[in-house]
Amino acid sequence: MAGTVPPKPPSPVTRPVATSNLQATEDLVVDQEDPPVAHQAVDIPFFELDTVRISADAGGTRPHTPSAFKERHTHQTIQTLDGLAGVSYQVNGASAESDPWLLRHCKFNDRGFLSFHQVHFRNAGGVPFDEKIPCHFLVSSDQLYESSKAQLLPPDPLNTHEQLNHIVPPECGQRLIVLFMKFIFPTLPIISRSHFGLAAAGTVPDQDILQRTPLCLLAAIYASAQPFAKFDDYLCLIDAYAPPPTDLLWRMVLDLLLRDIHTARLSTLQAGILYLHRPISATESAVADSAFTWSLVGMLVGVAMSLGLQLDCRLMGLPLWEKRIRRRLWWAIYAEDKWRCLLIGRPSYIGSDDWDATDLSDDDFVMSECLRLALQQPASSSHSSHDVLTAQPFQQLIQLSRIADELQRSLFTLKASQRLSPDFHATLEIARPLLQKLKEWYAHSPVSVRQPDHQPTTLDSIYCQSNCLRFACILLEVFVFRALLRPMVRSAAPPPLLEENFETTEFTNQFNDLLAQLFDAEEIEPSMAIDMSDENGMGNAVLRAADNCAAKVIRLVMRMTTSDLSSFWYRWSRVGFATVSNFLLLLLVQAPTKDHALRAKSLVDLWRQTLRNQSTGCPAMNLGLVRLDGSLWPGLARNYYLPKQVKEVLEE
Repeated sequence: MAGTVPPKPPSPVTRPVATSNLQATEDLVVDQEDPPVAHQAVDIPFFELDTVRISADAGGTRPHTPSAFKERHTHQTIQTLDGLAGVSYQVNGASAESDPWLLRHCKFNDRGFLSFHQVHFRNAGGVPFDEKIPCHFLVSSDQLYESSKAQLLPPDPLNTHEQLNHIVPPECGQRLIVLFMKFIFPTLPIISRSHFGLAAAGTVPDQDILQRTPLCLLAAIYASAQPFAKFDDYLCLIDAYAPPPTDLLWRMVLDLLLRDIHTARLSTLQAGILYLHRPISATESAVADSAFTWSLVGMLVGVAMSLGLQLDCRLMGLPLWEKRIRRRLWWAIYAEDKWRCLLIGRPSYIGSDDWDATDLSDDDFVMSECLRLALQQPASSSHSSHDVLTAQPFQQLIQLSRIADELQRSLFTLKASQRLSPDFHATLEIARPLLQKLKEWYAHSPVSVRQPDHQPTTLDSIYCQSNCLRFACILLEVFVFRALLRPMVRSAAPPPLLEENFETTEFTNQFNDLLAQLFDAEEIEPSMAIDMSDENGMGNAVLRAADNCAAKVIRLVMRMTTSDLSSFWYRWSRVGFATVSNFLLLLLVQAPTKDHALRAKSLVDLWRQTLRNQSTGCPAMNLGLVRLDGSLWPGLARNYYLPKQVKEVLEE
């Protein structure tokens, strides 16, 4: 059969997963690296960008079936995952920060691997096909998690208050608790002020109370507050001449936590949640969370369920302070589950039919009246208003967490992804009410959230958390548009899977020749699955709204001040920054026209520069920068199959 076989890419070389001395039972095959390609930042104008109303008429839809493309590998060799020595792997879920619908455009080698420096993705093979969605695994060198493993091995048993007092003297511990209440409690109100005798802001707890506080919780509070020691005159001087024992405290917390699970109390859950939000170390900031983190979330959900926090406790015969902390703890672990399952693409541990706790109200944050009387604090309106204002960031987060749960269940569960990924119009019908709910949340949020330039003269720690809430809201918008972008481009058919000792036959060569004849140069890359010819049509409206969403998050991060960056951030926020990076890459890789590609490239370059500038003061952004640089420094064309118009823009 006549025909021209397309030129084959350079043969890959076989080398270890990482640059370290890694002995593998099977070698990973990665492509040779090309020289880095420079990218220049491009300034773009910013405007007030609200959620765009998508109301244009729907355009035509092309059949959405996997197609063969002649530049793709003609086969993928079957290779073990679990038999690879020196590496670990995690499945990349439908809503994971490394978007499977972005990875489907990657140039995997004939063993299904693609390397972004020390980050490696393995194409599962065989999908997408019919209703099966793209599936990839994140493969990481075990050496990247050595520091995390070390936390499981304390040098010596630390299990008494006397040992903790030797590490953190009580007079320092008192000051750390005051800092915790100022900088962390408004965002994570999971301890009882009544227990610590804290009737007003700035109140110092008695040392006798510290001795009665469960050791695991006390160590977690100390460690959580340590990054803010610079705001205390005395602690600032102490830390200036001797490094604080923060790492040792966290190792102590984890060791006690794993032991206390057998006799769990509320303090066990409190310490566990604080451990999940421990500050990011330099060795962890550019590395994805290990499987331990999601496993720990599941364990803590199990503790909460065992303690009955999922039940409405308002009518139970419990002290008021205990009811308040039980309700706040339930919603804290609920938020933990919902945000993390969305950001890493895992099924939620908490089912919608398994709890009946009611929404938080201002009454769940008031100070115990008996404590006020004991400390001779009058129950004035100023105290009440302070309590309510302190509660606002957490209440706002819980409302967003409810929306995040609905978004994950309706767009990103396995079944929802299988059903919706080829169906643009069905996805749009689900996306509309979700965007409306986010718009309503924003409209009813405090003035500090709605007006970024509004800075109150008091309660500055609460103001700083407004940026964290704004980022979380826009992040949910990003996920909605990610779902809308999935069905807009058709997927390539997966290469056939061959055994490693398979020899190419004459029939295989003839089949490749036939493919080369059937698909001309204009059809090498996946074509749009919806009609984009109408400038005012639905597809273009969605792309404009997605661009606006991307510009909005860039503007938010770009305008963050030093106070914003150094405030307390939920630890899962770092995965959110990486999610934004992959979203911007998706806009560029799938750009249907040169104009769209120019706009997307401007956004990518500006986001890259923003992360470089702001990550100095906020290590949570490092993962997002690594994800972006990993794709950009060798050049996008090396790692992705790009449409002609995108290649032209990148070459200009």
